[in-house]
Amino acid sequence: MRQDPNIILIGETRTQETAEIAINASLTGHLVFTTLHTNSAIESIPRLTSMEVKPYMLAPALNLIVAQRLVRKICPYCGTKRDANYGEQAEIKETLKKISDLDPKFAVSFDGKIPEAVGCDKCNGSGYQGRFAVIETFEITDDIRKMIIDGKIGVDLYAKARENGFLTLKEDGMIKMLQGATTLDELRRVL
Repeated sequence: MRQDPNIILIGETRTQETAEIAINASLTGHLVFTTLHTNSAIESIPRLTSMEVKPYMLAPALNLIVAQRLVRKICPYCGTKRDANYGEQAEIKETLKKISDLDPKFAVSFDGKIPEAVGCDKCNGSGYQGRFAVIETFEITDDIRKMIIDGKIGVDLYAKARENGFLTLKEDGMIKMLQGATTLDELRRVL
């Protein structure tokens, strides 16, 4: 019997052959999910082109690229807040300015205090309990497709993504940290 799956999951794209199979499946109307090791969502484009995937095939095959990191959640029983030191305040304010410059709807208030992991019996003294994802999503718009085909896969691609509202892993993490989900130390460790 002929099989014709609508959705294909490829565990990991490591080789040129696997990348070509994924791209060809995508171009023939299948929804393909795969993993790829890069530092950010945008870096997936140069990674795939380094696997010798042709830009004219890559551009129409992509819809969305998501990068994620798992971050430990602050313990709800012992987590507290403390005053951020000068360096932490500067880092947070700089990141918040980038976020609000990108889109005011993402703006988050900062009162000078940040979450701190303490440690208790319920979290085995770690100060953390559970995990959540810090993510960045890179939507492949028509403008982005044209840039990929034209070979503009560096700073230009990042600038265009920012115009479309692209938040980096750090910016998403900073928003979630200021909402009390994790600590700045944990974000720095993971990112």
